[in-house]
Amino acid sequence: MLGDKSKKISFDETLAQLLGYKEGEEANVTVIDLSGVPFDVLSITVSLISRILFEYGYFYKRIRNAKDSKEKVNNDIPLLLVYEEAHKYVPNSELSKYRSSKLSIERIAKEGRKYGVTLLLASQRPAEISETIFSQCNTFVAMRLTNPIDQSYVKKLLPDMLGNIVDTMPSLKAGEALLIGESIALPSIVQIDPCTTPPSSHDIPYWDLWKEEWKKLNIDSIKKEWLK
Repeated sequence: MLGDKSKKISFDETLAQLLGYKEGEEANVTVIDLSGVPFDVLSITVSLISRILFEYGYFYKRIRNAKDSKEKVNNDIPLLLVYEEAHKYVPNSELSKYRSSKLSIERIAKEGRKYGVTLLLASQRPAEISETIFSQCNTFVAMRLTNPIDQSYVKKLLPDMLGNIVDTMPSLKAGEALLIGESIALPSIVQIDPCTTPPSSHDIPYWDLWKEEWKKLNIDSIKKEWLK
């Protein structure tokens, strides 16, 4: 499934690539695109990557403590793992197909901070995220939510006196968000600056495209890309 390169690459090369230490290509951000991974093995794939990065923090801490048992900074190269569409990996569900990824990510949520490995979970449906994960989060950024179930989920995070602030969430504008947690003294609505390079996430103009004439499709080029 992964081609000949997967049979030749060593463990240390794999770890260096995941951590952004690939020779000649050092980077502070590593993007792991799993969009092409079949859904039936997605949980196992996410679980393996998560376990490798968690255990990196564990063993790196052991090395630092062996050098200096009084060292207070357990990991001077900490990681932030960002899981986009997190409800695919840690849903509030007991189905066996999610078990592998849930176990690995929940372990990071519960134990990762002491090893310098932390989480950022992004999802359009917070109510579908594992409650174990939510109990370990200390800061929440909630953008416009129109679903009543999601709104009530966020409302649980607020003190009773501030619960009414959730009522403003359906009317939040693009870039506005409700910020809750240890990173701010009081829950507040903030404006998030747009990215310098905006993501390619615009909605496809279906109606305009469907009105156009029939277009030719190069099936052969799609097949070649598919089999790479």
